[in-house]
Amino acid sequence: MDYEFENVKITGIGSQAITFTFDLVLENTSDLDLKVYGINFKVMWNNQQVGSVQSTQSYLVQRRSTQVVPLTLSLTRDELNGALRDAFSNLQNFLSGIIRISGTMNVGADFIKINDYPFDYQETAANLVGYSLSSIIR
Repeated sequence: MDYEFENVKITGIGSQAITFTFDLVLENTSDLDLKVYGINFKVMWNNQQVGSVQSTQSYLVQRRSTQVVPLTLSLTRDELNGALRDAFSNLQNFLSGIIRISGTMNVGADFIKINDYPFDYQETAANLVGYSLSSIIR
């Protein structure tokens, strides 16, 4: 199974929360239907963890097909650590920050099971804003 990240964005910055969204595109190149479950990931800001998600939802990726899994992480103001709060106090600090998404998922097909299959992505915040910073500030 191959994976790719698409539409990785910071979709909202508000007075009470910040929201990251992305699509994890799973490509099944095998002749077996695959079940993907136990998707767990964490978001790092300049090598400091700012949040994590443990998804209990499962996805069926049919043989020789692609499945898009939309994932979201919303952090409330209380959850933002000091490093991230400081970054938002200065626009240049925010835009130059490095965001990393890393995680694991369980993949199974018939009698085969792979636990903790890893995935990883890294980009600057400036590239994740995409359109304009003013369009995501709420």
